[in-house]
Amino acid sequence: MKYYTRDSTLVILGEFEGLSTGINGGRKYIESIFNHEIKTGFEHKNPLQYMDDVADSVNARQPYFGLMTAVSMDNLCINTDDYLTTFVTAGITHPSIYRLNNYNPGTINIIHIVDGLLSEGAMAGAIITATEAKGLALLEMGYDFLGTTTDAVIVAYQKQNENPDSYIEYAGSYTEFGEKITNTVIKGVKEGIKKTHPESLLP
Repeated sequence: MKYYTRDSTLVILGEFEGLSTGINGGRKYIESIFNHEIKTGFEHKNPLQYMDDVADSVNARQPYFGLMTAVSMDNLCINTDDYLTTFVTAGITHPSIYRLNNYNPGTINIIHIVDGLLSEGAMAGAIITATEAKGLALLEMGYDFLGTTTDAVIVAYQKQNENPDSYIEYAGSYTEFGEKITNTVIKGVKEGIKKTHPESLLP
C-alpha cells in the first residue's frame, strides 16, 4: 500500500478487494481509494462524473472507490494497529438524529486497509463494527447522535498479500480484528472531531 495527499485529496494505491458504502460503492476489485475534500455547499448534478474527474486529477488508478467530505485533509487522522491501518476524517455538520448549531464541515469517513485476507463476511462485519465504534466515540465525547447523514465506510484488503495464514473470517467486536477496528476508529473519530471542531468544549 502507498498513500499520499494531493489537491486536498487522500489517495491510497494498491491492489485491493474491497467493500464500500460510498457513491460508487459495492463489492469489487480496486486499484485505488480516495477521500476528496469539497467546499461547503458543494452541489453537482453528476457525482459519478465528478469523482472520475477527481480520480484523473490526482492520479488515482481505475477502478477505484471514492469518498467526498467537507473536512480538510489537514485534519486527516491515520492510526495503525499491526495489520490494520485506519484513515478517518470526521466532521459533524448534519447529525443523523439531532441537528446542532455552530458546527461546520461534516461527514465522518472511515477507510480500513488490511494487510491480510478477509472473508466477505469479515468485510461486511467490519462495516458494522466500525459504525458501532463511531457511534461509541461520539457518545463518549458527549454528543447525542451516532453519526451524520453522509457518513461512509470502506474496508479493503491487499490482494498482493493474500497469505492463507493471514485469513480473517470474522470482524465482530469480540474478535481480535474487531478490537483493532474499534480502537482505531474511536481514536480516529475523537482526534478528527477535535481537529475539525476546536471550538467544541466537549472532552
